[in-house]
Amino acid sequence: MIFNIVHTTAYEYSAPAIESFTELRVRPRQHNRQIVHHHVTEVTPRAALEEFTDYYDNTVECLSVPYRHKCLTVTSRSTVETLPHKDALRGLDLSVSEAVRLNWPQRRELFDFLMPSMHAPITPELEALAKQQLPSSGSFSESILGLSSYIYETFTYMPGVTDVRTPLKDVLQKRQGVCQDFAHLMIAIIRCAGLPARYVSGYLETESVRGTDALVGATASHAWVEVYLPSGIWVGIDPTNDMLEGERHVQIGIGRDYHDVPPLRGVFKGAKRQRLSVMVTVSRTTGEMVPG
Repeated sequence: MIFNIVHTTAYEYSAPAIESFTELRVRPRQHNRQIVHHHVTEVTPRAALEEFTDYYDNTVECLSVPYRHKCLTVTSRSTVETLPHKDALRGLDLSVSEAVRLNWPQRRELFDFLMPSMHAPITPELEALAKQQLPSSGSFSESILGLSSYIYETFTYMPGVTDVRTPLKDVLQKRQGVCQDFAHLMIAIIRCAGLPARYVSGYLETESVRGTDALVGATASHAWVEVYLPSGIWVGIDPTNDMLEGERHVQIGIGRDYHDVPPLRGVFKGAKRQRLSVMVTVSRTTGEMVPG
């Protein structure tokens, strides 16, 4: 499938900002599941962009506006082709404990995705859920898929009840949240079982198109999980929709949790407050480039 994606973020300051600095992680990843045919980032007021690759191989664009400005608008335009890929999870015939042992030789490379992180801690409550949902003698593939179904059936997708600072203990108590919360919850439970898991930020085609079902996801961005298989493959699972990552998912970045891959992160000087607005469109296309 080919998608045209337009992601616009606008900041309006309560008073002119003297200067601002922003990091952007909005460029889709280039890898064996998707091809980025076109990408451009537009900034108003005009500012030069510098680009680098971060620790997790995500593309980061940086911009600095070193003069007074009342607004800052950043628009990312991309044309991305997602490719079909085989289900590498269901074909595995091994238990959870066997998967833990088989991953042991790669523990140094996988260290970041085995340890607790800012938004995916290890707590007694999460450890109890791991023992329940991912028992050591249980089937690895069935248990991972069962965990996704558990989150999908037990928690209600409810925008506005949480934000990126809401701890998982509050999500567990409310039984409500959004895709970022469900991704963090699944990652934390998987890590409690001694298995590597990482956070994926990206976009999702939510609308029903030509016979496909409508999916649940944020209008600004989506989040899901990748779990590491002993075969050396990362497999994406979307607990918000209880499905494997597919052609309707477009990856932007990977990390330990949301803190590693926010779409925008920045600072500004001068104004006391800012108002943020975000608009994202993901539209399926036959291959035409997204208009500049």
